[in-house]
Amino acid sequence: MHYGFEEAKKILLAQLDEAMRVDNDPKRGSVILRFKVPLVNVDPVAWLAGQTSSRKVFWRSAGGALTVAGIGSAFEITADGWYALEELYARINAMMQACPEARFFVGMSFNRSVSALEWKNFPAIRFILPAVELVCHAEGVFLAVNVVRGAPEAPLDGRIRMELEKLRFINNVSSGDIILSSREDVPDYEDWVMAAEQAERALENGVLQNIVMARRVTIELENMVFPEKMLETFLTEQQDDFAFLFSAGEDVFFGVSPELLYVRNGNRVKSLAILGVCPRGVDAAHDDRLSHSLLKSDKLLRGHNLFAGAMIEVFRQFCRSYQVDRESEVFSRAHHHQLAVRLSGTLSEDITDREFLQALHPSPVVSGMPAEKARLFLQQHEVFDRGWFCGPVGFLSKDYTELAVAARACLLEEKSLHAYASAVFTKGTDPLEAWEQAASGMKVVLDIIHGART
Repeated sequence: MHYGFEEAKKILLAQLDEAMRVDNDPKRGSVILRFKVPLVNVDPVAWLAGQTSSRKVFWRSAGGALTVAGIGSAFEITADGWYALEELYARINAMMQACPEARFFVGMSFNRSVSALEWKNFPAIRFILPAVELVCHAEGVFLAVNVVRGAPEAPLDGRIRMELEKLRFINNVSSGDIILSSREDVPDYEDWVMAAEQAERALENGVLQNIVMARRVTIELENMVFPEKMLETFLTEQQDDFAFLFSAGEDVFFGVSPELLYVRNGNRVKSLAILGVCPRGVDAAHDDRLSHSLLKSDKLLRGHNLFAGAMIEVFRQFCRSYQVDRESEVFSRAHHHQLAVRLSGTLSEDITDREFLQALHPSPVVSGMPAEKARLFLQQHEVFDRGWFCGPVGFLSKDYTELAVAARACLLEEKSLHAYASAVFTKGTDPLEAWEQAASGMKVVLDIIHGART
């Protein structure tokens, strides 16, 4: 039986009231209570847009097998640096063991810390268990409530009840025209060329094998916009990619990504090594020629083999067995083609998500090689803080984890919209070509804003 929205709310409120009468004994440790009710079909993006909570989460798996829209916070922990990852993960891992259905959504910084003011609401690590979730998967649509007992960070049960009571049902995402007042490229093209010259020297001297440099376009808006409306367009434009949204107050980080960091199902893990991009063609024949050009590019294939090799080394260290598809393949997306190699394996005993995640990130796909030298080069020559851009996003649970790299992302900071993308430099890379490669990663958002082509 599938319930209407208001009826589902009443059922969950009754279950929540019953849970409130349970003794909240801190000696039992942190315990997650989760209630869910089957629901009639609801558009998760429209539902999310209709809610007024200051905390929102959205996740769609690549291909759409799982979609979760969440509001409020049943439990949230953060840290200003990756130094705290082991401690934070230990806490949520203990909670996940007792409630396998619970998903802790995670957003993390590209670097080990975050310093820029625009990222003030997005610390280096955030784990959040939403208070209320709309979950869509093969088994149907469900409205769910999470309550955490015995944890000092958990809100009072009354706040969870308030989140549930104020839920609204909206079946479409409305938004007025987007009015922009200015645009700024950071770095501008002149500074980009100067950084590219520094990269070329490091590549020629053998300090770097390759480097991934990022661009940011900042659009100042005259009016407030609904990030959910932009997300809805992303979902339509790039249906095969991961999609994500994290809000904190008035600031929202959202986007899409084709780049899987890894999926864990039990102790089985899968990942993709992605490198190389070219635009889609103007017709089928042109499109086919462009996609084949990726497989014939010696420069791309050399770089791709380096990136894949670094990820294979992680699988070798942390898996008792692993497999690699030696043949590269082309992934075709709405606006571009990409070159990819698949990896899979079985984790060694006692290896956790925390260890595997920490070993994989930052992958060479978003930083360069060698990893430590690439990180130092970017610290010296990138003129803005990437924040969560190119960081891990997704969710962790007891039996299943799904994490992507936030490689096509935007940060909406009140009336400032920051769009991010990156490009790979190898020896001899044309700075203009790399500039345009990064621009292709921003195409969807820039087209939404003003139809611009950089």
